Amino acid sequence: MNWDMVSEVDRSRIRRWQIGMLALALTCEIFLAADWYAFAAVIPFISDTLRLDPAQAGLAQGIFALTYGFGMVAWSQVSRGMSARNMLLIGLLGTGLGMVLQVFVQSYGQLVALRLFIGFFDAAIFLGNMKLIIGWFPQTRRGSIVGMILAAYSLAITLDFALGIPLTIAFGWRTFFALLAGGTLLVALAIVLFGRNGPAEIGIRGFAWEESLPHGASVPLAAIFRSRWILVGGLGIAACTLAIAGTATWVVPAYIAVQQMPVEDAALVGTLMGLSQVVFLVIGGYAADRIGKAFIIKFGTALALLTAIAFSAATLVPMDFAWLLLFAGLSGIAVFGGGAIFSLLSEKYPDELATAAVGYAEVFGVISSFLSPWIMGLIIRASGGSFTQAFVAFAIAEALFLVILVVLARESSSRIGAAVPVATH
Repeated sequence: MNWDMVSEVDRSRIRRWQIGMLALALTCEIFLAADWYAFAAVIPFISDTLRLDPAQAGLAQGIFALTYGFGMVAWSQVSRGMSARNMLLIGLLGTGLGMVLQVFVQSYGQLVALRLFIGFFDAAIFLGNMKLIIGWFPQTRRGSIVGMILAAYSLAITLDFALGIPLTIAFGWRTFFALLAGGTLLVALAIVLFGRNGPAEIGIRGFAWEESLPHGASVPLAAIFRSRWILVGGLGIAACTLAIAGTATWVVPAYIAVQQMPVEDAALVGTLMGLSQVVFLVIGGYAADRIGKAFIIKFGTALALLTAIAFSAATLVPMDFAWLLLFAGLSGIAVFGGGAIFSLLSEKYPDELATAAVGYAEVFGVISSFLSPWIMGLIIRASGGSFTQAFVAFAIAEALFLVILVVLARESSSRIGAAVPVATH
């Protein structure tokens, strides 16, 4: 049973539940990202408490991605047999527990250990969210919906800076972390009470947006890697996360050190960067549903390169504060292609493999998230404090991604599995 076969009453019910499940998915994504980037927002304060140097701070921020990446592989393996609701619940409970413990860290080693623990469960939240979207929305709407989900991710980073820094100044970073821990556990409770995996679970039996595989048929996970689209998706994600991790971690310290920006303005800059990502992710997601997704991915990577060049200039040339704010406000163009990436993967792979494909592609982004802040921190330390060298390395990496994607990301009518009709709602 698909959209065209259900009654208008059931269509109305599905629409209402779509709104509710999207709101729940957005909330899950907000806490996923907030727990990840809370450390980046208050690095100077934690560094002062735990006596961290730039390389240690960069590693502590990036190392989160190691177990997040391992989690992507592990949760991808079980994604076909585990419901979106269960993946979200396990992820939120594990992350919430880790955040509670993180409030009490007393050493660098404890901080790193807990960030590794939290990273594994955050991966379950992300993939659970992707599976929830696949269950509740047809292919024709997934670009815009995923753009909104990723925008929520960036909104959370924005709130980390906008609210986390003032809270930390007033009450300390441990209080900030405690509030995030409590919020994460409350979202887990919301999943228990309200989470549903798709229209079939609200009484519309046998409902599916697209035709299922024939009974007894199964596409092996290995089929994911026989297509170049997994590489296109992975490199596209890496280009976006390189920009997110690099800018979220080092733009504010660079502005303070090079442009003598007052610490009090850090929240404003971080907020602008986050809101910019929100805006451009939403715009890019809608564009992905109307323009070729491969083109959007390449265009987004080119914009990420421009962002890296702009921030490199900001570490080299003295600028008025207005220019610094402008760069922060436009920095979200680096993630313009985010919605197109996951939508492309759900289009190129059947629903049975789509969540796993997203998980494997996300590993590229995880590696990028790990390496970006750490390597930039190493460059800053090795060069005696040169933020310029660090941001030039960021620009070179984005240029390499762009060259490879231009070669690989050519639209094709090929798709793993049989073509299936697509619902239009």
